Amino acid sequence: MRHTGEWPGCIVLRHGLSKAIARPWNRDIPDAHLTLIRGNAAFLAECADYLRSLGVGAVSSPPLPTTSVRLWKEAGYQPFERLEVFGRDLGDHLPAPGATVDAERVPDWDAIEHLDRDSFEPFWRLDAGGLRDAFKATPRSVLLTVSDPDLFGFSIVGVGAIAGYLQRIAVVPSAQGRGLGRSLVRSSMQWAHRHGARHILLNTLPNNETASGLYLDEGFSRLDDHLAILRKV
Repeated sequence: MRHTGEWPGCIVLRHGLSKAIARPWNRDIPDAHLTLIRGNAAFLAECADYLRSLGVGAVSSPPLPTTSVRLWKEAGYQPFERLEVFGRDLGDHLPAPGATVDAERVPDWDAIEHLDRDSFEPFWRLDAGGLRDAFKATPRSVLLTVSDPDLFGFSIVGVGAIAGYLQRIAVVPSAQGRGLGRSLVRSSMQWAHRHGARHILLNTLPNNETASGLYLDEGFSRLDDHLAILRKV
């Protein structure tokens, strides 16, 4: 096993043709976030051992669909968190947002990270690196914001071949209840539809009834599948 980069920054792990990328989970949680690029269960187990040798206490997977969980379990990773998945078809008559939503050409990731920190509990926060990863996860993406004039909320939306993905959405607690989250959801759907998406997917925590209620009210359906985060200590 060898790596390039310096921990606790982003590092690339390699063993032969196998490859994975590790970075800190976020600024609050010192666990490693491990993304497998290619490799088998033995390589995933080796990555965890190697990261622990660098002082990492625990190694967590990204949110995984059920079809990808088996490999991680074979490597000794255990289920840790679960995310519900919602989906919605995108037709020609999408509801209009009630607030002005802007598409940012040059994202201010420091400001977005600050808002994200105010909006989520420590484990679920994303630092600037994680937010950029969400932005780059699809071939086309956009950062949408609501401001008046201070930044109150944002969403990161991406589009693949035929699906749109609402990768991240947040509204600061002091501005919640004003319809800003609903406007971001609607603008996200419109942007994804304009860029060729036939349907859109998102995920949320099972106990986030406020978010789930909003998505259901906006025409989303709770899907049978879910995403799982696995962890090895």
